[in-house]
Amino acid sequence: MARRSDVSSGKTEVELAYEACRSSFLTIFGLSFFINLLALTMPLYLLQIYDHVLSSRSVETLVLLTGIVVLALAVYASLDGLRRGMLARIGAWLDERLQSSVLTAAVQAAKSNNPTAATQAWRDLANMRSFFGGGAVATLFDTPWTPIFIAAMFIIDPLLGWIGVCGSLVLFLFALANDFATRGSLKRATTAWARSQHRLQALLGNVDAITSMGMLDGGAQQLREDHSDARHEHLAASTTASTIQAVSRFVRLSTQVLVMATAAWLVISQGLSPAAIFACSILLSRALGPVENAIGTWRSVSAIRFGYRRLKDLTKPQTRVSTSGSLPSPQGALSIEKVSFVPPCGGRPVLRRINCSLGAGEVLGIVGPSGAGKSTLGCLIAGTIKPSVGHVRMDGCDVSHWLNAGGHEHFGFLPQDIQLFDGSVAANIARLQHANADETVAAAKLFGLHETIMRMPRGYDTEIGEGGVRLSGGERQRLGLARAFFGRPRLVVLDEPNSCLDPAGEKALRLAIKEMQALGTTIVIIAQRLGILSVADKMMLLNGGVIRAFGTRCQVVEMIRNANIGVSVGKLLKHQAQDASVKESSQEPIPWSTVKPAKQANVTPFAPKLQLGPTHWSYELSEGQPVRK
Repeated sequence: MARRSDVSSGKTEVELAYEACRSSFLTIFGLSFFINLLALTMPLYLLQIYDHVLSSRSVETLVLLTGIVVLALAVYASLDGLRRGMLARIGAWLDERLQSSVLTAAVQAAKSNNPTAATQAWRDLANMRSFFGGGAVATLFDTPWTPIFIAAMFIIDPLLGWIGVCGSLVLFLFALANDFATRGSLKRATTAWARSQHRLQALLGNVDAITSMGMLDGGAQQLREDHSDARHEHLAASTTASTIQAVSRFVRLSTQVLVMATAAWLVISQGLSPAAIFACSILLSRALGPVENAIGTWRSVSAIRFGYRRLKDLTKPQTRVSTSGSLPSPQGALSIEKVSFVPPCGGRPVLRRINCSLGAGEVLGIVGPSGAGKSTLGCLIAGTIKPSVGHVRMDGCDVSHWLNAGGHEHFGFLPQDIQLFDGSVAANIARLQHANADETVAAAKLFGLHETIMRMPRGYDTEIGEGGVRLSGGERQRLGLARAFFGRPRLVVLDEPNSCLDPAGEKALRLAIKEMQALGTTIVIIAQRLGILSVADKMMLLNGGVIRAFGTRCQVVEMIRNANIGVSVGKLLKHQAQDASVKESSQEPIPWSTVKPAKQANVTPFAPKLQLGPTHWSYELSEGQPVRK
């Protein structure tokens, strides 16, 4: 999706993009020289009018001079327009070049529990485009050419030139003071505004809970606190900048008055041309104007500078698998090798030394109490997060390598939060891509969704709203399932896929899993409602981030039975011929706290070689604890 950074050089995509613009910046810098040189037209015109036209009373000279000046001003305006157009194009090009990289980095930041940085990154990119299209950047290119106008003042009279030098230095010191005084406040204000914006998005995303449970006042209070922090820092920076800008304007106007007074004195005492009074005033305005404007626009310049640093940090190059060649089509064999995961915020591991493997086309059911690490394991298998230790591989290749190589079509994932997007039904099923209509319809039919879609106002082109707000819970879940199975992926992870399904929907899900399994798709099902696990070939019992049992469905069910767990196993055995007579019992949640070893000593309550973690275990009593065999 994104262009890869030059890892060998250690440069980020942002740095590489700016380096690619270097020749354009040099061209604009050269144009700025000629633009500022042509800005001398008016002072020179005044001098010539006073010194030659008025003294000679020559209309021909006046017409000739005026024609030359008009031509020079036309060139000046053309070059200035060309410069502004080039800067706007640079901003648009940077936006296009960096969009994919910044979006990828923002998604990674969101996955790393840093959604504020993710939101701010997109805003920084937009600010960068706007900055190059505005007038502040032109001021920066004009500032280095201030010596041209000071030199012209020296030509008229050295005393006038030294006054211009002193005024320029004072304003330059004010610009540095403005940067030093407002840098910290602006940075803190930007961070606070980003935090406030993220909190507002979170509030709007949970509007149902806020409305029904009266949480608006509490949410508004949190938002006001964030706004208060941002407002306080922004006000402090604005007050400081306004004070410095007011003083600098006084200095600039006072310097201009001093130059005009000095020039008038030189006219009286040393016979200097009266045109020098007006010429020096114009020259000084051109010399001090960019510096004064830089003080006024320093806030936007600082915002761009901070944004550049944030984008550079966000897009730091990482070691990636080479994508020069495509990986072969996978079979779907899954292996999880000594995987542990610690959240980015730290704390104790959520998963510890998880080991298991699945053959292509096998179905694994993962069960366990809340907080056992089931969803985290599902995210690791789907590649949305990376393990802290160990590897998750498909066909012997790390899942992250498949994804970095563009192999997303081989993976399907249904998270607990289904995460639908504003757009049409077809776009959500086809993963926001332009896909063949037959593939989209086939994925919908797989879950009995086609008839429902055709009853919608515009069929597959019906807009579902942000998050699928126009759909029922069951329809959203079926749509998410159709998206997960779209394109016949080789590895699919389903996190509680039947939580919102009615019996007909669960039956359709069971049939879809069997159909995809027959096509060789490996499927991982995380479930609390155990009925769907009747299609599982293998089962895993997770508790406390550790595998407590792993084996075929029969083995794990037998172990649960003999371990005296108060749980219905009818649904797990429903489709086994040898247990066809077993009836379904209650749907009450599994009392996981009652999981314990068998009470009889020296008993192995499940088939031999049942894997219960990184080693093989048998349940024997040793003061109520399992003993490793």
